[in-house]
Amino acid sequence: MASKAASISEKILASGLLITLASLPWSPFGTSFGTGVIALAWVIAAVNRSLITPTNKLLTGAMTGLYVWHVVGLLWTENMSEGLMTLQIKLPILIVTTALMTIRWNPNTWLPRILSVFVFSISASAISGLVLGWWQISAGGTLHSSEWSPFISHIRMGILLSLGWGGILIYTIKKHRLIVPAILYAAIAMLYIWQTQSVTGCLMFVFATFFGIMQYWIKRSLRLVMLVGGVISFLGIMLLVHTLRPSPQPAQLPTHTEWGAPYTHHQDRFLDENGYKVWNFLAWDEARIAWNKRSDFPFDGTDNMGYSLKTTLTRYLTSLNLPKDGLAIQGLAEKDIRAIEQGKTSAVAHLKSGMNRRIDVLRYEVGNWMDDGNPSGNSVTQRWVYLKTGLHIALNNGITNSLLGVGTGDLPDAYQQAYNELDSPLHPQFRKRTHNQYLAWWVASGFIALTLWILVLIASWKRDLEWFSLGRLAWWMVVVSCFAEDTLETQAGVTFAVFALVLFSMNDSKEGSSLKPDVEKFGFIS
Repeated sequence: MASKAASISEKILASGLLITLASLPWSPFGTSFGTGVIALAWVIAAVNRSLITPTNKLLTGAMTGLYVWHVVGLLWTENMSEGLMTLQIKLPILIVTTALMTIRWNPNTWLPRILSVFVFSISASAISGLVLGWWQISAGGTLHSSEWSPFISHIRMGILLSLGWGGILIYTIKKHRLIVPAILYAAIAMLYIWQTQSVTGCLMFVFATFFGIMQYWIKRSLRLVMLVGGVISFLGIMLLVHTLRPSPQPAQLPTHTEWGAPYTHHQDRFLDENGYKVWNFLAWDEARIAWNKRSDFPFDGTDNMGYSLKTTLTRYLTSLNLPKDGLAIQGLAEKDIRAIEQGKTSAVAHLKSGMNRRIDVLRYEVGNWMDDGNPSGNSVTQRWVYLKTGLHIALNNGITNSLLGVGTGDLPDAYQQAYNELDSPLHPQFRKRTHNQYLAWWVASGFIALTLWILVLIASWKRDLEWFSLGRLAWWMVVVSCFAEDTLETQAGVTFAVFALVLFSMNDSKEGSSLKPDVEKFGFIS
């Protein structure tokens, strides 16, 4: 009877895993439903007394403690509705960990199917996003980069695609199979990440590729892996610095416009637009008269996006390598005037797409940061403000606040209050949360939560001799992504992170020796 009960709970657990991972790149409802099925499997196993001792006691305890501590954090939260929503989002931390660690199930039977469904689902989701995006563009619409990902966050999707790619690459190198599917998958993933302009997704894809290749090389020579890894990292950093570095200032610049007005050149500034210096060739007195003759939008007013029209005009003219003077404005076509009024800062942005456009934006952000410009709207440099604001909350409100946090539901309110206290340069619409999961744990639930999370990462690290496996790749993706994203603050993110840390980190146990997957049966798990 016990064996039959265990079999029923195992099948329900496997069904929940399949539903959850299949729904992850598509539907929050499907993901929640799958998590509910996993919880049902645990209840059935508990009722039938077929639960086993956790296969990784430290991981199970740290994960459970992390969730329970968030429940305790409701005692001092002032925003109860936000706190309850936070607990709902983080529920997979408790459900998935407890179920996978205490239900008797056989990964040899189920993991190949689960991983295959996961890879197929994220592939189908990426293809659907690309098809829908191209259909909207062909119908005359325009898409923001994030709108190429209509189902979940394009950043989360980029991470999922990269993890799937790493698994396929590891399997292909090990078994010398699925070569054509691997190439097709890589093409889809790269095209999707290119269109969504996800820097995180791009870096994760490159990392997964390197990780998969190292799977083959590490068996030959650890020194070779370390040497190649160091060289590739150094060259990558040098290439990134070279790509994002502002262009040099020209040696000689004219002193006056064609109409005789003096130019102002700020040669101590770095900001570029399309490779040309924004703050050179300024003749605003002359430009003001010429612009006000051509447009009903005042030169000293705002564009249709609410930003300074003078700045928008300056950047637009720079993108065309034109001086900011009366003659240049007089020669603009009507479509250029309308574009500037609508808030477009570049005349050539439409000629670039995907990651090329993103690189231009990053170069602008770097130049703006070097010029001490306002970081509002700059996704990378904004994170520095988020970090400073979070540290202010954690370190400047007493030892109790640093230890216990502001409360499970008070993270958004605490950030808004801190922005006001610090007189933040960010415009209101850009005053967001941490974008750093480690900081999010600390600010919301204190140093206790941060410590529990570190214990989770320690406990989920595989201690085998197979350094480059899918389990380790998943672990690294969670660890690294949490520095740039508040990964576990969304349903898709927390579900991905918990599966990545728990599913691939299960150790042997006396009561469940079948929990160790057979490496030779499938190449995804070490």
